[in-house]
Amino acid sequence: MKIPTSTSIWAAVALVATLCSNTAGAQESPSAPPPSPTPVPATSSAAAIPTAVPPPPPATTTVAPKPPAPSPTFNAGSGAPPVFPDEPRDNVTSPSFPDSEYVKLLDYSLLFYEAQRSGKLPPNQRVTWRNNSAMTDGSDVGVDLTGGYYDAGDYLKFIFPLTFTLAETCWGGLTYFEGYELANQTQYLDQMVRWGMDWLMKAHSNNDTLWVQVGTSDIDNNYWGPDTTIPGPRASFQVNRTSPGTDVMADASAAFSACSQLYRDKLNNATYATTLQTHAEVLYNLAETATPQQVYQTVVPAASCCYASSGFVDELAWGAAWLYSLTKNPIYAQKAGVYIDSENSQGIQTNPVTWDDKTGFVYILMASLTNGTSAYSKWQSLSEQFADFTKNAPKPCMFTKGGLYFCNGNSGDDTSVVSANAAFGLMLLSTQMESNSNGNATIQEKVSEYQAFALGQINYLLGDNPEKTPYVVGVHPNSPINPHSAPASGGDDPGTLDSYPAKEKYTIYGALVGGPDKNDRFEDRRSDWRQSEVALDYNAPFNGLIAYQVMTSKDSPPYVAIAAGRPDLPPILNGMEVWQIILIVIGSIFVAIVISAVVCYRKRDQIRAWAATRKYSNANGSANNSQYTIKHPQPLNRSQDHVVTALAVPPPPPMRQTQNRPVPPPPLPSRNDPILLQNARRS
Repeated sequence: MKIPTSTSIWAAVALVATLCSNTAGAQESPSAPPPSPTPVPATSSAAAIPTAVPPPPPATTTVAPKPPAPSPTFNAGSGAPPVFPDEPRDNVTSPSFPDSEYVKLLDYSLLFYEAQRSGKLPPNQRVTWRNNSAMTDGSDVGVDLTGGYYDAGDYLKFIFPLTFTLAETCWGGLTYFEGYELANQTQYLDQMVRWGMDWLMKAHSNNDTLWVQVGTSDIDNNYWGPDTTIPGPRASFQVNRTSPGTDVMADASAAFSACSQLYRDKLNNATYATTLQTHAEVLYNLAETATPQQVYQTVVPAASCCYASSGFVDELAWGAAWLYSLTKNPIYAQKAGVYIDSENSQGIQTNPVTWDDKTGFVYILMASLTNGTSAYSKWQSLSEQFADFTKNAPKPCMFTKGGLYFCNGNSGDDTSVVSANAAFGLMLLSTQMESNSNGNATIQEKVSEYQAFALGQINYLLGDNPEKTPYVVGVHPNSPINPHSAPASGGDDPGTLDSYPAKEKYTIYGALVGGPDKNDRFEDRRSDWRQSEVALDYNAPFNGLIAYQVMTSKDSPPYVAIAAGRPDLPPILNGMEVWQIILIVIGSIFVAIVISAVVCYRKRDQIRAWAATRKYSNANGSANNSQYTIKHPQPLNRSQDHVVTALAVPPPPPMRQTQNRPVPPPPLPSRNDPILLQNARRS
């Protein structure tokens, strides 16, 4: 969106914003305090427990920096088609610092979350093609669950991926806040986080209850259309003290803690930070004390469609680590250590980080928090084991031929986010180690290796790949143009995703799509949700990575030097290109011929003897058969029975006559012999 720079115009804008904030209410203003959670009748003993957070005092208002003026040639939020440079650059060296393309990428990544908003949209909404939507969410249970974010390319709301998204984004904001400042994106970071946290406070409606899902897949997956006609009913699902979901409770606590620290330490809003901290502590206590401890789909089977949890111990460690980061209370550091020891009881866990498994991130976070303590060596060792496993990519992980980090069992549905999470983790670790290296050459070598891995994944996602495609919508002519997004597509029939409309109605700028397959191929089809869907957690690590690039990069993204048009890559069959298959077939035939020739040469004497024997047998057979002749005195007439006038065939020898002698019955058993069943007659 083009922002005027005139002083008078800025004054007018400020006046309009003030008037809007007075009429729209505090919740729609980025600097207004959040409403206190709405108390509702609890399903258990929680009825006597007060609401999780008391009404907060007036918030301290901070003046956000003036946002940058995007390109004057188009308005990204209006859904207008993007305008790209006519020709690619000769190189990627940035003409300025910070690089304008990385600034744009950070702006677009935060803009994507505005396209995912649910509920009543605020006056400062930049994505103007979105509408107020799902305005009755929670009415089925008497709780206001409007607002928040739609999870992906549909209209469902899930708490599990949302809390991970917010925690990861706030972590990136804490570590690379300078990048947001250089790009003048701090107010948009505030708005993105606050929109999610305000809804999470609604979802944590009292001390013992957490609402974890709105909508069901069986209804939502059968709808493909605009946000104005979302079908119902939109059922609401909760976990609570008597029917707990240990994993989602602890994960929500982590999000509240991480974002509380962001508001306290970077966004200078102590009141809001305190509100979030209270939610974090209450939820973590609930996760630890509500029994039985269990994964949340045990209580909410509807979540199994999309976000079934594999365990809860890593979330308990994740929540404890963030509470330790926020409060510095050593009891939380001890808890994180106990839970990680339990997680690693059968061996060090080095699984890829996803919304479902935060173990690797716990290592890195705790290493940053325990530097200078006796626990540091443990956490640093775990962090480096995780990082070394990641950068070396042993099975079940690998690097594609193009260089993408790919893990079987995790990357099948969304390759880009597995790569981005790995890059984010190693970039965070390298940043921590670099600040503590004190010139140590061994540490610096590891820092360089981790940074090289992270930058390699960033560059791959931004165009340095066989498809020459940046997997971010709206930044290059080769960017995906058919993301799997119901509100952006303009379609109205799930049966015609790829054919109608022929072109996406709106550009969902900044969305990182699912990404290519393990062969580096990308089809760019709406119906292929694995490659083309957008989702909250896809952009979460991307936010921090791009903020880092704004801070440090002297180059532009790789796509600035890429010409429009994807290359015509050869097709892939069973993981191999066609020319490779043809080469294998030809090679197999050649090898078979060579083997046959060698065998024939080594067995030449036996073959000659066999051939001679065969020839001799054929000759003898011809001589023996010469005595059997058939004479035809006249041409064969097929209309009559053929008469053989002479047949020199000797008569067969007479058959030996044999008499049919009766078979004698078996001898009767003696008196002392047992009577067998087959000798006994049925009476």
